[in-house]
Amino acid sequence: MAFDQSLINDVLHHADIVDIISRYIDVIQKGREYVALCPFHDDRNPSMQISKTKQIFKCFVCGSGGNAIKFVEMYEHLNFFDAMRKVAQLSGYSDPRLEIKSNVKAKDPQIVNLENCINDLNVYYQYALNTSEGQEPLKYLNQRGIDDHIRKKFQIGYAFKDGVSTCKYLQSKGHSLRSIELIGIASVNKDVYSDLNQGRIIFSICDSNGQVVGFSSRRYLENDDSPKYINSPETPLFHKSDILYNFHNAKNEAKKFNYVYVVEGFMDAIALERIGISSVCALMGTAFTNQHLSLLRSLGVEIRFCLDGDEAGQMGHMRVINMLKNSDINCRFVKKDTNLGKDSDEILTKHGQEKLKQYLNNLLTISDFIFDYYENTSSLKSAKDRQNLIKYFLPLLLNCKSELEFDDYIDKLAKVSRYSADSIRNLVNKAKLDKEDDPNKIISNFHPEKKYLNRFRLAEKEILYYMLKDEKAIQFYENNIETFYDDIYRRIADYILDFYHQNKNINVSLLTSSIEAKESSNSDEIIKEILDISFESNHPDNVDKNYYESVFETIQKEKNKLYKKMTLEKMLENKSSQDKARILADWNKKMVKTKS
Repeated sequence: MAFDQSLINDVLHHADIVDIISRYIDVIQKGREYVALCPFHDDRNPSMQISKTKQIFKCFVCGSGGNAIKFVEMYEHLNFFDAMRKVAQLSGYSDPRLEIKSNVKAKDPQIVNLENCINDLNVYYQYALNTSEGQEPLKYLNQRGIDDHIRKKFQIGYAFKDGVSTCKYLQSKGHSLRSIELIGIASVNKDVYSDLNQGRIIFSICDSNGQVVGFSSRRYLENDDSPKYINSPETPLFHKSDILYNFHNAKNEAKKFNYVYVVEGFMDAIALERIGISSVCALMGTAFTNQHLSLLRSLGVEIRFCLDGDEAGQMGHMRVINMLKNSDINCRFVKKDTNLGKDSDEILTKHGQEKLKQYLNNLLTISDFIFDYYENTSSLKSAKDRQNLIKYFLPLLLNCKSELEFDDYIDKLAKVSRYSADSIRNLVNKAKLDKEDDPNKIISNFHPEKKYLNRFRLAEKEILYYMLKDEKAIQFYENNIETFYDDIYRRIADYILDFYHQNKNINVSLLTSSIEAKESSNSDEIIKEILDISFESNHPDNVDKNYYESVFETIQKEKNKLYKKMTLEKMLENKSSQDKARILADWNKKMVKTKS
């Protein structure tokens, strides 16, 4: 949903972030800034910093951060509009634009027509399954354990072999050929419209409110060489990345169970329903997205991921984990057991209900799943991969609550990383010693999403820090640098320029809201990086153009070094040891000549 940026700006201008956060948690003044126990993780020492001057907050342990609206959105589990309205209320600010009901939106007449068309088709498909032609697919479904109760709940149907008659039926109900095309089922051959799902079993796909938006059709005949599944294309109704199969049912069941399972496909979701677990939704073969994450977060229950046990499914789990790093979602992962089968449907078919229940209840924490994954795969292919794994686990090791837990993690980490337990212990002990100076910042430095910064990226970040507070830095960037090498820094700089040219000033709090309102694919990552940079304190207070020029000179020098390094690495690629030694010797001679 798009928001009026001027309304967001007005609300934030009238709000004081310290006052807003103080309404929810205790805030302590520390010099010119404020600190608090972070409410978004189990915080024992105040790790949340609140900047009154910049009107933003940031936790240096769990990574949560943003402006006043973001805090209320996260704390009260509200959508963006309702959180903005709450901030305005707490600030004593009123505006007619805030009276609009966020959950009531006038529908486009075309969307209403398409929904009516697809609803009629959905009823027709279910009718077809109970006709004489539908007896063969019905027999197949019964053999798969999909009884009448399941068929009705999941709105399973059948598409007549005569696909032309399906389109004619919809026309008889008053729907245009254009509408039939736009719901994604029309196949056109010589101006004759036919149902592309003809002769297949139909699985209805609903949005989070239960409105049918698309279909997935499945072959059922042994001699059928067509694709196993045919999914609706992207349509005005159906956006695959926004939808979890069966979520509209699962959201009502999740509160009863206090958990929800996320599985791979339709048949896996139905398999769980068959054994009495109705709190389940499925990805439908698509990658896990931020939209899926938002849907699951809204449930406020434990998320249990159970993707396929094959390599692709386990890699899918790892991608999910990467997306969950900065979220406050409570989740666990089903431990794979390839001896039982690839997925839940196969396990139920081969081994029965009890085995599937046992499998689903063998749950691992994120940390244990990562250990299990790397122990059973060869994914750590380089020294850099192994070092990144160590960096990932440093915050967890620094916060272990018992010696036994610490030793257990050290042993597991040593086993999967192939570093010695002693070397890992020494690294952790060094981090603990460094922590004594400023615990929050040391933990932040080892936070999983932090990447190693070379001089090149440090110099770019230095300019970016001042662009977030100084108009002269923005002008210097435009006139001299133009673009950054680092992709995230480049995206942030672009956002800063857009904001600056529209508002003729720079305001971090309003900037983050404008980025969030645009709803770009990696806006969370960009906002987090902006907050991290904004809260840094290791930069000189008063700088001038000469300072920017000296940093720019460093960028240019480091860029040249980087390109030379890349050239050398390309030359050494796939060479024998002798050839590498010769190339390195020649390269070093060349570098000496260049310097002299």
